[in-house]
Amino acid sequence: MSDAHNYDGTENAAGFKFVVCIPARYGSSRLPGKPLIELKGKALILWAIEAANQLGAEQVVVATDDTRIQKLVESNGHQSVMTDVEHQSGTDRIAECANLMGWNNDTWVLNYQGDEPNIPLANVQQVIDLVKEHPEASIGTLYQTIDNLTDLFNPNVVKLVTDKQQHALYFSRAPIPWAQKEFREPKSMPNDVIYKHHIGLYMYKVDFLQRFAAAPVAVLEQTESLEQLRALAMGDIIVAAPALESMPHGIDTKADVERFENS
Repeated sequence: MSDAHNYDGTENAAGFKFVVCIPARYGSSRLPGKPLIELKGKALILWAIEAANQLGAEQVVVATDDTRIQKLVESNGHQSVMTDVEHQSGTDRIAECANLMGWNNDTWVLNYQGDEPNIPLANVQQVIDLVKEHPEASIGTLYQTIDNLTDLFNPNVVKLVTDKQQHALYFSRAPIPWAQKEFREPKSMPNDVIYKHHIGLYMYKVDFLQRFAAAPVAVLEQTESLEQLRALAMGDIIVAAPALESMPHGIDTKADVERFENS
């Protein structure tokens, strides 16, 4: 691990200051060892790091739980920290990373998903603007609309509903809201409902991360296997906006790997 631990999270005249943490655990129910899977001759985690390095962050750090991932990352000249294998979520892992890196409570952290290596720069800037415009929120994140039944009923496509203030009300792997009429067989897409696919891109402060990691796992979080629900259970506000640019498909399954290889 490099010795660049001196970032104090302050903002100067140059603009908004933030760091990037990429959580990368080895275990995955759908793709074991996912960060090390090679796509077009390069490991997935390296694709993510190289993309994150283009975001203008003060630091980019991989938080992993596996020496194989750490060795690959550091042998390619990037920074990593070793974290607990027992973490319940990527946000818990990032909270430990923040402690190990010595980031102060006011440091803004971008959670950059290691399985979504091509997030558009415009969307990252949008998340930054979102948290600046909504000081009441603990988390800023994005979504894009769902326009087909396959994605709507796919549990790997996380859905959310929001209020008029762009505050998230709930996240689910199920289709929400449930359209009583249109979801009878044969199912059809409702014409008057905007279905929202949550994008796993988060911006938050270290202060929130510490509170999140100290809180117990919420029942709804455990039920849906969605860490965002712990934040809602804590009473924190999550602000979500429609992404300015379409997000490329993440790498979750073997089919996603094949899609990336063939792109």
